[in-house]
Amino acid sequence: MSYCGECMRLTDEKKCPKCGNKHLRNAEDTDPVFLMEKEAITAASIEDILRQNGIPCQLQGLMGAAITIRLGYSFETYRIFVPYCEYERSKELLANFAD
Repeated sequence: MSYCGECMRLTDEKKCPKCGNKHLRNAEDTDPVFLMEKEAITAASIEDILRQNGIPCQLQGLMGAAITIRLGYSFETYRIFVPYCEYERSKELLANFAD
């Protein structure tokens, strides 16, 4: 499986299906990998499950702080990233939240 350092996604293709990057490489254990994208309430639950199971994660809001403050937290959508070494275990833990 190849890793796109631009959008932090894994792929079996020769170029990233998300951004088109052709400079893919093998993922390293500490590389942040895109897991899923969810609305705020679900993302918070997922973050809690991952952390309770000892899996570090990072949430990245799509709208940005200014818009989130103006519209409210419940309208934000988050991309969730985990270290490559925890990717498979994260998918197993979160099978009920799959896209």
